[in-house]
Amino acid sequence: MIAVEAAFVVAIGLGACLLFQIQFLLARQILPWFGGAPAVWSTSLVVFQTLLLAGYAWAHGIARLRSRRRQVVVHVGLLTTALALLAWRALVWPSPVSPDDSWRPQDVTAPITAITLLLVVAVGVPFLVLASASPLLQRWRADLGSDASPYRLYAVSNAGSLAGLLTYPVLVEPHLDLRQQGLWWTLAFVAFGGALALCAWQVWGERDGPFGARALPTGPSAGTATERPWHAGVAVWLVLAAVPSALLQATTTRLTQDIAAVPFLWMVPLALYLISFIVAFERPAVCPLARLAQVIVVAAIASLAPWAMPVQLGLTLLLLLVAGLALHGELARRAPDPQGLTRYYLVIAAGGVLGSALVGFGAPLVFTRVIEYPLTVAATLLVLAVHLFSQARHRPPVARRRTRLLAEAQVLAGLVLLAATAADARLVAGQTTHASRNFFGTVRVRELALPDGAAYRRFIHGSTLHGVQWLAPDRRREPTAYFTSSSGVGRAMAMVAARRAATRVAVIGLGIGTLAAYGRPGDTYTFYEIDPQVVALSEGARPPFTYVRDSPAHIDIVVGDGRLALERTPPLGVDLLAMDAFSSDAVPVHLVTREALAAYARHLRDDRSLIAVNVANRYLDLAGIVTAAGREQGFHAVLVEGDAGPGLVQATRWLLLSRSADTLQPLGRPHVSREAPWTDAFSAPWRAIRW
Repeated sequence: MIAVEAAFVVAIGLGACLLFQIQFLLARQILPWFGGAPAVWSTSLVVFQTLLLAGYAWAHGIARLRSRRRQVVVHVGLLTTALALLAWRALVWPSPVSPDDSWRPQDVTAPITAITLLLVVAVGVPFLVLASASPLLQRWRADLGSDASPYRLYAVSNAGSLAGLLTYPVLVEPHLDLRQQGLWWTLAFVAFGGALALCAWQVWGERDGPFGARALPTGPSAGTATERPWHAGVAVWLVLAAVPSALLQATTTRLTQDIAAVPFLWMVPLALYLISFIVAFERPAVCPLARLAQVIVVAAIASLAPWAMPVQLGLTLLLLLVAGLALHGELARRAPDPQGLTRYYLVIAAGGVLGSALVGFGAPLVFTRVIEYPLTVAATLLVLAVHLFSQARHRPPVARRRTRLLAEAQVLAGLVLLAATAADARLVAGQTTHASRNFFGTVRVRELALPDGAAYRRFIHGSTLHGVQWLAPDRRREPTAYFTSSSGVGRAMAMVAARRAATRVAVIGLGIGTLAAYGRPGDTYTFYEIDPQVVALSEGARPPFTYVRDSPAHIDIVVGDGRLALERTPPLGVDLLAMDAFSSDAVPVHLVTREALAAYARHLRDDRSLIAVNVANRYLDLAGIVTAAGREQGFHAVLVEGDAGPGLVQATRWLLLSRSADTLQPLGRPHVSREAPWTDAFSAPWRAIRW
């Protein structure tokens, strides 16, 4: 019996671990294919949750077959199909789950569709096998007549998931390239298949009979489930699963849009989300709704204040964990008896997809700003209030009053949060002349004026200022913000202009095209911009920003990821290559890696040519990372910093690189870094955080 129990534990735990490992592996591979945008992970998360729902639906359908042996035949047939598919892929792809470069999109006009197709083709069938393992094996284990609650195995599943996501950024990503990761994952999948086959063999040997003939516990622990028809709880299950999933998606977006879209920052919120699942289903008694609700209401109100980054980060993650414990605890307490197990998990998976899709896909269609985080926090507060009001009806008078008072506090906090979000939106809208949002982020154009009446336009991407232009015709070509003549890139422009009568410049990241202000007749400037909505702000008959239109230089704008475009282009022979691509305040990681610097170096005219990298960031010290990456390509570096000044001058940090130390000497002091460079296979943002 111990061997049987071990087979079920191994199959469920290993399957859940592989389920999360493959998510990071594939999302990590396709991240640079779509410009390193934070939405790559949010889109992938929705796709994977949808595949999880499909797996739960498969498990529910299998469990409804009356013959146990028929269940085994059908499910083992799916496992065999997955193994055969992986074996064939091993012959044609770099690894059985890693698509080759022929799958890399040539354009990113429909990124959500392309990401969905890539993920489904790469791992759809194996993922379906893994996703169905936990609910189906729990049902089979209960059907074998175990005296233990099958819901305990749900904690095993979530523990396996947690192990999978914690080990990826720590043990897997730093030591294995993507091909090696795919090969080892496939070998582990074969081991999982062996454990699953052993479980199936145990079920095959049992005589067919009515399910649940033995008296089984009916919840995460005996006696926790209430007697109610299954359909009465479906809507409640759905909501209790959807709200934490939406909060997970919104929290991840909040973190990655201003820091970096990397597996580590995907992992932390997801780990807390899974911990709440594990605790709730293993020890629901330690998830008292009333006490957790008190913490949530305080954290929600505190999050409105403009705290320093470490405090804000801590509040955001604390809120996700405590809300998960509260809502998943309620979900666990409402679990049905084992006859409804697969249906219960199917509804939970559907709720996860619903919540994630509302934030990942729905919010960009409805809102032109990233405001889904406060909205999901408000939704959490209101759902908790409903459950507290429901509990109050069944309590003694004194406890009833306290519970109702806490529920009213939840409602009040939710309304305050909504009111603050609405007030901020109205304030911004009053000065906004253009607002739009797509896969790559949100953009806004605002018209403002200085106290002396001088008018200007600001371009804001996400939460970060990306460019400013004077409106007065005599000042329209004046470089401003991070690109003034005293900035690092401004000084680099002056150096290359003094050296040649006609210069060639490449710029990754258009912004509002401010660097075009340095163009002269005979110069050639090529801008690479992945976001069509940003390009639209500088094109057309009457664009909001006119730097590109007004420049006397020859200007080309290439729509697409700058690094990928440069890798496909013959050497350009540029005098200066500027990297100024940001998503909100986060730099796409694949643009500052060792491989990226190698790609840039290929396009320089000679050893005196310059690379200028904007390393300004509120949270990360990027200068050391880029210096380290450049050092491996033979580049020297200087860091040029500037303070904010009068007018439209912003504080700046530009790192200038050249293979000629003499070229850099007039521009600043050498910058030395002891950091290890980031690579396409591994990045470590936690080492660069500015605490």
